[in-house]
Amino acid sequence: MLKITEPKKVLCIHDLSGVGRCSLAVILPVLSVMGIQPVALPTVMLSTHTGGFGAPARLDGCAYGEAALEHYRELGLSFDCIYTGYLGGEAQAALAEKAFDLWPSAYKVVDPVMGDNGRAYTTVTPAFIDRMRQLCRRADLILPNATEAGLLLEKPLPDPLDEAGAQALADELAAALAPNVVVTGLQLDKYIACAGAGRERFVVKKLHIARNFPGTGDLYGAVLIGSLIQGNALSAAADNAAEFVALAIQKTPYDQDTRFGVWFEPLLPRLCPLREE
Repeated sequence: MLKITEPKKVLCIHDLSGVGRCSLAVILPVLSVMGIQPVALPTVMLSTHTGGFGAPARLDGCAYGEAALEHYRELGLSFDCIYTGYLGGEAQAALAEKAFDLWPSAYKVVDPVMGDNGRAYTTVTPAFIDRMRQLCRRADLILPNATEAGLLLEKPLPDPLDEAGAQALADELAAALAPNVVVTGLQLDKYIACAGAGRERFVVKKLHIARNFPGTGDLYGAVLIGSLIQGNALSAAADNAAEFVALAIQKTPYDQDTRFGVWFEPLLPRLCPLREE
């Protein structure tokens, strides 16, 4: 029989896209099936993600977020982890900062969403990048992709990148910004890799699959955080996350429209923890 224990709570400060398998639409089911209680705080609500569906319907979540945080404080809720993702501007960055202030003992994870594929998003300004650096300095763990690592460090990345360069990049971020770092989406020849630094130094490599989907970074982050909360070391959590994302890509049929994301749902039982009495 399974031994039932009170689930850990994670405050998830991310956007919510109705269509496209990304952000909260991915994070909530993954954490739930891993035996963790996610508490959603949408920074912005979108009818679809912004990658190929045209201009989505959009509703800013700042006012709601402020009220929700205050309500949670009044209720005396506590969170084991705070996980931030897409922040649509400095006002939304302030939401994350307020959450950090209200629950200082929570494990703080920042995914500094600012760009991908070598380019910053059009809404990202130098002032916002600086604000994101400040948020990263308050985190226990940051999860930038390769593009975001370059933005945070204000430098271009070596091209091509080798394993030693990937490790050096993670080391530099750990020295400058946060005690623990995992840099994702690093192209190393025929591999896609993540590099970790801080308490552990590691490079995890998986064979590169030449298909691009939205939401795989969110899927990776959710599995990694779930694995950490389950008691895994960061290197093991990073490997678990990379393996799950790779499998989700492999299991998504080639004739499917990539805008809708990977078919991760049939794989969720693989993440369910088994506890014996």
